[in-house]
Amino acid sequence: MVGGRRRRAAGFTLPLTMALAFSLMALASGIVGMVVVSDREAKAAASELATRTTLESAIEQGLYGLERDGAPEAGEWTDRASLNGLDVTLTFAPTRYKPDLNKTAATELVAALADRGLGQQVAVALTPAKPGQARPQFARFSDFIRAVGADAAAEDCLRRRLTIGRAAGLTDPTPPVTALVPPREPLAAATLIDVRAETRDPEGRRVVLWRRVRYTAQSERPWLTHDWREMRLPRGDLACPAPAPASTFGAAAIRR
Repeated sequence: MVGGRRRRAAGFTLPLTMALAFSLMALASGIVGMVVVSDREAKAAASELATRTTLESAIEQGLYGLERDGAPEAGEWTDRASLNGLDVTLTFAPTRYKPDLNKTAATELVAALADRGLGQQVAVALTPAKPGQARPQFARFSDFIRAVGADAAAEDCLRRRLTIGRAAGLTDPTPPVTALVPPREPLAAATLIDVRAETRDPEGRRVVLWRRVRYTAQSERPWLTHDWREMRLPRGDLACPAPAPASTFGAAAIRR
């Protein structure tokens, strides 16, 4: 009788033991999975930080060169840097040569874009809500991007061709190209420059960092940042050509 109860007890506990073993195995697998995911996320975060730091360092290096050597007499110029195993392309554009969202005529803003579809989107974003009202004003470039409904590629192009925050109302004419290497002139205090840095991260994705900076001419803090935007773009090259000098699309788009 006693032996039968022991056999029944053994037969009863075996399924419990197996269930407990399977539970422990499942728990261990879950922990391993969490560790793998956490490790992957940590590596991705470290890679993003390294890429961002590289872009920031390249911009700072370029700004130091401008402070030391002066700026080329050009509407836009490029430079290159190699830091932390990444190649960075830098583009500098003084804002006095770019149409300003709030100060430049709407026709000129649209005419600065060679892409007709993007120009039409900008024309719509600049159209007053009601007849007789003033056209929309934007506190930040990001507000303008939302009004246009631009994706990352279109935003990058808009930042290349337009600007915001310029003190002067009129856009200065772009200096003519008279030499292969334009002469440099000392930076004037309050000079506002749009800076674009681009690289490819270790996974081959295009990463762009935009900064709008103002030169203070003060040794302890020579540059102030007025805008900062990091974005990831499609892998292929993006076309954002400058418009033809005699473009009339802008005026037509606004009239419509």
